[in-house]
Amino acid sequence: MVTIYENKEKLQTLEIASKFKNEAVPTEDASIINEAALSEYTSKFLRLYKQNLSQVENSIGPTIQVSAVLGKLARLYERIRTIVEYKGEHVLRRNAIERIIKRLIWEQGSVRQDIDTKKVAETLIKELIWAHYLPNNSLPLKNISVLQTILEKYLYLLRNIDNLPPGVAISKVRTWFWGVASSEVEDILDPSYRELYVQLMYDWFNDFYNWKDNEISEHDKNIQIYLAIHRAYMKSDEAIMRYHLLLLEFPDWREADKIEVNKLIVIFPKIYQEIESHLNFYGRLALYRKIQRNSAAFDIFHEIATSEKFELEKLVEDKELFEENVRDVCESKYRQINKRVNTGIVRSIIYIFLTKVLIAMIIEIPYELVFLQDIRSLPLTINILIPPILMWLIGLSIKVPGAKNTELIIQKLQSVVYNTSDLSKTDFSILKSQKKSNFAKIFGIFYAILFILVFGGVTYVLALLNFTIFSTLIFFMFLSAVLLFAFRIRYHANQLRVESGDESFWGHIVSYLTLPFLNFGFYLSRALAKINFLTIILDFLIEIPLKNVIEIFEEWTSFLREKREEVIEIPE
Repeated sequence: MVTIYENKEKLQTLEIASKFKNEAVPTEDASIINEAALSEYTSKFLRLYKQNLSQVENSIGPTIQVSAVLGKLARLYERIRTIVEYKGEHVLRRNAIERIIKRLIWEQGSVRQDIDTKKVAETLIKELIWAHYLPNNSLPLKNISVLQTILEKYLYLLRNIDNLPPGVAISKVRTWFWGVASSEVEDILDPSYRELYVQLMYDWFNDFYNWKDNEISEHDKNIQIYLAIHRAYMKSDEAIMRYHLLLLEFPDWREADKIEVNKLIVIFPKIYQEIESHLNFYGRLALYRKIQRNSAAFDIFHEIATSEKFELEKLVEDKELFEENVRDVCESKYRQINKRVNTGIVRSIIYIFLTKVLIAMIIEIPYELVFLQDIRSLPLTINILIPPILMWLIGLSIKVPGAKNTELIIQKLQSVVYNTSDLSKTDFSILKSQKKSNFAKIFGIFYAILFILVFGGVTYVLALLNFTIFSTLIFFMFLSAVLLFAFRIRYHANQLRVESGDESFWGHIVSYLTLPFLNFGFYLSRALAKINFLTIILDFLIEIPLKNVIEIFEEWTSFLREKREEVIEIPE
């Protein structure tokens, strides 16, 4: 495999290229941090975390303020949009940034034309504040000029890129870079120190685990562990991971001028192939599951650090107080999970109705009226009622973690935050042995038979209930979509679960019978996402006029505010 990092030393410990990488790190601060008690990587995290918090606190200046009179409309629109697209919560803002940038540039023509980048930057921030993706009256005004520079960088790149990877269309390259651009914009607008947390978990994981597979190079192991942490811990999508992989090759990409951009264009095919090969690594799912089982403790630590800020150092010094804080945060997070489960069920039902049931009604009823001269009420009723009832029943079966899980999180965090005297590495492998590979082939045959039997049996029962071919397909579509969304909701509900639960006999049976529908729902969801006509309607018929109306009203309220201030401030 081609390696774009071939001129660098072989990485034993990944040095994350971020805005924190080149900052000075004090070596002595014993009055604040007990170096003997804390682990080395926690001490490093606390130093950099405090340093960057101070930089944010000291960046005093004018802030961006927008009118919130019609902001609720923008917020409502974004909620509808997230239901239709059904993106993960952690990438909603990045996805919105990419969508808004594309729309604003489209409104001004295309990337080939002169774009008012300052106007695009201002409008982008306003829309993000309206939609509550960013807080009002807190972002520095200088962010507009920073975003303007970023937009000009990517527009220059897209206007001049002429060195494409073999077989990759320019439209795909543009989508690739807009995803990277939106990730950079989000990183600037909300400096959440993502990479500090990634580095913390990366250092801890390498301290406690040993990846044995000698067939994989140390370099690839480092990259894959880094990406697995992004997937499992930070819930990053591919656009965000592409952005950070690009930073590993171009650490100064944020400040890149035209010369640096041209350097990237020259070697872009090589970089593209390397990044995509890392993202599509064959063992990524197995490694993801390994990382995922350890991410719950880091989620809690992230929550505590975000809440405590400058007090985090004192908190971790007091072990008992820190543990008590962990318990309180866990209880709070469990309550939030319970609320999100209920919200997720409602969102799933609405999404199924908007993108599946509506299409079903358009197809099924006209078909029966034209070809059967009758509407078969039983199949229609089953197709309408089964999805919400099934979602509701599955929602009742989802349980949030409890006190035992909390104590396991505390134990894990103790190994992260404090020095461990009995440190021993756990060996692991993600490569299947030849014996397992042979079994996998046999199991694949059995699964194919199970798939046919399940779908064949359900089809036979539906035929007895007088289902037509269209109503049968619609039933499969509904059932598969519901199971897919329910699985995702259950998965998110178990994000903080450390304890492993044993599945009952009947649970295994249900898993066997529902797995074919789950797979069918996965491929169906991906296919429909590519042709979702509702997103086109929202983009061109709703979003553009809605945002223009809000912007005009914003200008009008600003004008009235200025006139009012003139009347009050001008002396007679």
